[in-house]
Amino acid sequence: MGKKLLIGFLVIGAISMMVMSFHYFQSGNTGILKRKEVAATTWYIVTFRTHIFFGLLAIVTGPIQFIKRFRTRYTIAHRSLGYTYFISVIFSSLSGLFIAQYAMGGYIAATGFTVLSIVWFSITLQSILAICQNNYQEHRKWSLLSYSLTFAAITQRILLLVPLLTSVPFMPIYRLSAWLPWVLNLLIAYHLHQSTFPKTKINKSQFK
Repeated sequence: MGKKLLIGFLVIGAISMMVMSFHYFQSGNTGILKRKEVAATTWYIVTFRTHIFFGLLAIVTGPIQFIKRFRTRYTIAHRSLGYTYFISVIFSSLSGLFIAQYAMGGYIAATGFTVLSIVWFSITLQSILAICQNNYQEHRKWSLLSYSLTFAAITQRILLLVPLLTSVPFMPIYRLSAWLPWVLNLLIAYHLHQSTFPKTKINKSQFK
């Protein structure tokens, strides 16, 4: 029951993120782009939309990968979605690394988003390397940690509701959102892996 609720929460979060991010693909600068002069340049808009598009693709393809019945019954689809997720993270993290240098909030926010992009890329790469080496336990661990960083985009949006719904200034919360969401998600994912997954065995045939 707990895993079903978690997956349900991830699915709802993914759908919500798609709805919230739709306006970034409309004409004109909206949302946080209104606050940036660099958003008037074509290269930045292309890079930003690349980051958003592939980030959304990673968010959407992630939750279904944690459904055991899907992994065991539809192995080819599982692998295909896994490759799609990996490629999406590559594009989103690298483009995110570039736009992080122009983040609002100065060096605090820029450093936070930069570190996130590097860690996100590195952990996802570890997941792929693990499955290439037939190390299924490590693959599952790194995959969970990777998606926790992918889901940080949603955790950040939740945190940014604080200045939206209260009188708390926006910028301090925005600087905090460059660090807290992904660090918190990573700690939660690690705890889930340590407390839950070691108790279950992996059917290696689902990866063949």
